[in-house]
Amino acid sequence: MKRTSKKVAVIGTFSALSLLGMGTAQATGGSYGDYDNRGDRFRAVSYINPDTGAATANPDVNADSDCFSPDRYDNQQFSPAGTATKNVHNDACFLDKQGNKVGKGIGATFQLRGVGFINACPDPDGAGPETAKLADTNGDGKMDRCTQSSYQDKGVVGKDDVDGDFEYHARINNNDAMAGKSKVRWGLDRDLNGLDGRHGNSDKIKVSWSADGKKDADYGKARTR
Repeated sequence: MKRTSKKVAVIGTFSALSLLGMGTAQATGGSYGDYDNRGDRFRAVSYINPDTGAATANPDVNADSDCFSPDRYDNQQFSPAGTATKNVHNDACFLDKQGNKVGKGIGATFQLRGVGFINACPDPDGAGPETAKLADTNGDGKMDRCTQSSYQDKGVVGKDDVDGDFEYHARINNNDAMAGKSKVRWGLDRDLNGLDGRHGNSDKIKVSWSADGKKDADYGKARTR
């Protein structure tokens, strides 16, 4: 997973880490739709991780794509049947007005529509109390919902954070050779039963799948809201 040099404020009873960098001024679009445990407003940002240097690297995705400069569109080749070699890494975070990533103990969901399926929905803290759940909500035999009870937090207090901490993660795959788009909306799900859906609490990415992974007429339309 992509490591970020930006640090975050951990909410609630957890210790605070100051955020370095430009903060929310770099992120595009969006409004602040709900409150964290401190009473501060936050907003949802979802983006495609370029996976630079990995087998799943996405050359169509901006190299600096992250929560502060999100690229929300990718053209991708099918994965070979039965594999996930071309799966797409969808990351997300909640940002407050000060540019801090918040989400400790805040439930969120990735919901996929269209072709493909969610092939990875990692537990936020391994053996800890937080949970992750994959579900097939439309009964077609493909996992289309990833619900997580918190952002990833696998670091040890007082030590360096683990790659991917303070963000939510999922992987999108298509190994059925079915051309089309995976449209993934991610956002607040406090009750862990589906997106809350209020304005400012969700964001979306789009993956266009084909045999050659070439650009299509819709390329770039999901880069902004």
